[in-house]
Amino acid sequence: MSENIRSELFFLKQFGFSDTLLQHIFLLGTDPLQTIFNSETKMYDKFTSKERRLAGKLSDYKKFKADLFKNEELLEKNSQNKLYFKYDVNELTKLLPDKVMPLFMYSKGDCSLLNDNKKRVAIVGTRHPSNKAVAITEKIAKEFVEDNYIIVSGLAEGIDTISHETAILNKGKTIAILPTNFKKIYPKHNKELAKIISDEGLLLTSIGPNENTYKSSFLDRNQYVANISDLVIVIETNLKSGTMNTIRNASEAGKKILFVDQKDDIINNKIYEFGGEMIDD
Repeated sequence: MSENIRSELFFLKQFGFSDTLLQHIFLLGTDPLQTIFNSETKMYDKFTSKERRLAGKLSDYKKFKADLFKNEELLEKNSQNKLYFKYDVNELTKLLPDKVMPLFMYSKGDCSLLNDNKKRVAIVGTRHPSNKAVAITEKIAKEFVEDNYIIVSGLAEGIDTISHETAILNKGKTIAILPTNFKKIYPKHNKELAKIISDEGLLLTSIGPNENTYKSSFLDRNQYVANISDLVIVIETNLKSGTMNTIRNASEAGKKILFVDQKDDIINNKIYEFGGEMIDD
């Protein structure tokens, strides 16, 4: 596809237009600027009320685009940052199916960790782990690093953080998938950890530099964790949790799911329903 069109779609998304509208325009093969900012467009039925308002602000858009191009670190040449477009063939579109891949995703760090010749394991669990769960996480993450696996998790408190830190401590590689953009690391106290991962591993997100994080962003993050990994290891979880959502996504993606005995038959049986296999802790 034309680099100019991909670039224009990126800026339009940061200005506030949705994936839904921009994908529709791209698949039609029409010029994005002409289609959106032409007052006589026949596509207004595809616009949300917000998008109709934005479509009347061409001069504002041009200024926004110029400012973002000048000041946004993500767009700097020769940086470690990379932009992935849904309709290109690249490392990420090979891993994420069409229904999961957003219009754009962004990485900071070593993008070779997404290559299909790499082994990746997601280690996930509660934000408030027991002491036993912490010890199990450290043991499992260390063993997988020694077996040349890349540790994947979501940079959340608890099991995610321990997984990332254990990979780094043992000279392994780790991928953190964020529910935020690179400027607004969540939780805030993991900002330094995120910096280390961007230097030594990879940060990945679907949230652009001018986009906000919503509750759905955390669920999307879980989808990406499950889909880029070869297998998912569940350390400790509740019945209704982000971890259980990741398990569900892993099941839908046909990934192997291993889990530690939760000492709760209801939780164990739920994971079994998703095709999980219990392992000896």
